[in-house]
Amino acid sequence: MLSKFSTYLEILRVQFKNNFVREAVYRTNFFAMVTVDLIWLVLEFALFTVIYSNVPEIAGWNRHQVYFFLGIFFSSDALFTIFFQRNFWMFSDLVNKGDLDILLTKPVNPLFLALTRWFNLTALFNFVLGLIIANQYSDRAGFPGGVHWLLLIFWFFIGVVAAVMIRFVFSVWVFWTERSWAFSRLYYQFYSFATKPDVLYPPVIRYTILTVLPFAFIGSLPARALLHGLRLYEYILVVSVLIALYFVNRKLWKAGLRRYQSASS
Repeated sequence: MLSKFSTYLEILRVQFKNNFVREAVYRTNFFAMVTVDLIWLVLEFALFTVIYSNVPEIAGWNRHQVYFFLGIFFSSDALFTIFFQRNFWMFSDLVNKGDLDILLTKPVNPLFLALTRWFNLTALFNFVLGLIIANQYSDRAGFPGGVHWLLLIFWFFIGVVAAVMIRFVFSVWVFWTERSWAFSRLYYQFYSFATKPDVLYPPVIRYTILTVLPFAFIGSLPARALLHGLRLYEYILVVSVLIALYFVNRKLWKAGLRRYQSASS
């Protein structure tokens, strides 16, 4: 078991090194991506700044608490972007061009290879910036700070795991639809719900992003847990939803492989 774990770590190390070299060569791309992300961040802040210039709070959340949420969300989203986003962009080509054949012959999990080939190191800037924003507004938002910051590690893990599994649900249909672009566009439509605290939404939408499509796990639920704490049933909900989503993804992946193999035979 330890030897297998070491093998996967070595694969990640090599992949990270290769991507670092690639980013170093295309430095203009780095600055372009950072600029785009900064504009996105500014627009999100501008939206809530306008809203809170007219009301003191929304659903019990004041301006500083929402800004704290944005910092957590940006960092959590950045972690997903660093390790997985580009791999999902390339996933349809991996299947349609037959490159998946090569991964299926390797002595490691082919899905692991498919989702770790590319890193987006420009998002490291977003991750750090998100932490700075969260720290800047933490006191005024009511976050106790101190050792409680260590809880971020757990919630970042939950956020990234949730983001990966949700994205996979929308990407795996390439085995049946050739490109799955329609599903990818649908993913980004739903993803917009992740950019706001879940308490701001009507009950039906809030229930959806906490269960069926747990986009709230990326930033909203972590921020709420850090600021206000969660009830026991909410922790049970997090575990139950992620386990259920894991088995759905596993079943879809195996069904997709059967479809892929039969199509290429």
